[in-house]
Amino acid sequence: MMLRQFKQFVNQNGLFDRGQSLLAAVSGGVDSVVMLHLLAQCRLKVAVAHCNFQLRGADADGDEEFVRQLAAKYQMPFFSIRFDTLAYTDEHRLSVEMAARELRYNWFAQLAAEHHFHRILTAHHLNDNIETMLLNLTRGTGINGLTGIAAINGNIARPLLFATRSQIEEYARLNNLTFRTDSTNLSDDYQRNIIRHRVVPVLKELNPAFEERMSKNFKHIRQAADIYNWYVAKVAAEVVQTAGQQTIIDTERLVQQPFAETVLFESIKPFGFNSSQTEDIMKAVGQKSGSTFVSATHRLLVDRSRIIIEPTENSDFQTIEIDSPRNIDSLGLTMRVVPIADFVLDKRPSVACLDLDKLCFPLTIRRWQHGDFFCPIGMDKAQKLSDFFVNNKVNVFDKERVMVLVSGERIAWIIGYRPDNRFKVDKKTQQVLVIDSNSNQ
Repeated sequence: MMLRQFKQFVNQNGLFDRGQSLLAAVSGGVDSVVMLHLLAQCRLKVAVAHCNFQLRGADADGDEEFVRQLAAKYQMPFFSIRFDTLAYTDEHRLSVEMAARELRYNWFAQLAAEHHFHRILTAHHLNDNIETMLLNLTRGTGINGLTGIAAINGNIARPLLFATRSQIEEYARLNNLTFRTDSTNLSDDYQRNIIRHRVVPVLKELNPAFEERMSKNFKHIRQAADIYNWYVAKVAAEVVQTAGQQTIIDTERLVQQPFAETVLFESIKPFGFNSSQTEDIMKAVGQKSGSTFVSATHRLLVDRSRIIIEPTENSDFQTIEIDSPRNIDSLGLTMRVVPIADFVLDKRPSVACLDLDKLCFPLTIRRWQHGDFFCPIGMDKAQKLSDFFVNNKVNVFDKERVMVLVSGERIAWIIGYRPDNRFKVDKKTQQVLVIDSNSNQ
């Protein structure tokens, strides 16, 4: 019965073909032992991979030896690896569960690439799916986190998702399969085990057919998620743009949408922002221009009529001294000296045309500072850079990146924005220093 369901599930979900080379992740527990037995009954081309996380001493070593012998029994190639999981946990500041997950999936991917396995098979089952969904529900992952574990994701396939834990255990009993029991699965030290031992039993008391009901729920939730994702993608295409490393959201158009906060949440979630931040960002839109938010990898600015998202930068910029005209590759700056007879004025903000004789070398490139002032081209009156930025609506992120070219103690150019009037080309100019920032802004 279960073998037939197994084959049917594999075929319906297109998990793998008979001629493909498969890598089965086998811990030695009942789930993976049953999966391997079913694969053996199907006479497929299978290799076995086992991870020893070295968290349970002799028990972990016993698991490794058990799986090694199991692979030999089925005449399947065997791969094993030992991880210093606790050291990895400390180094990467992860929970033991997340560290073990990263380690094993990275290794599986490496094996698949080296040995040309078409699919990596894991023994996740229906109860794992339910536990994942309930955990995600408590974490606020949104509707996509409630669809459960995918039967296939890239080259990772999960052929036991149709089966409950009790069905798997019954199959093992009927086929006299031996397996190892991980004592950590009995402990409530892990969140998943709390769901498994305390929450699910109560739900099964409320509905004895809880697992069957949840299997149907997953189907309905996935369909709802497809509609949801279609709508979000449609609106995002109208309000979200990418410009270099920046993602820009048109808030004027966003707030006109009936589910603006939902679209915003899904648009910023890939950058590490959560639902609570989404609420605060929506409150700031149209109210608090200049508000900033940060995630582990990105920062977000609520500007006048848009939201700007960009990767968190290393701001350790060092001052650059320039003894003579030369290119500054690290900043994308090119410099050339042009005789006045050959000079043609370029009015683009990315280009500065300065009278070479008015400049005092060495020149300095540095970040702008509060209190800096200059005389904008065409004006004789000094202006604070901070006022210039306000008048020209330079947003907070762009302002942080502004650098200036300094001659002596005077600013000759706000790079990418405006030259200083005191260094302009005039009737007495003999040579022009043309500096192009290559649209570095």
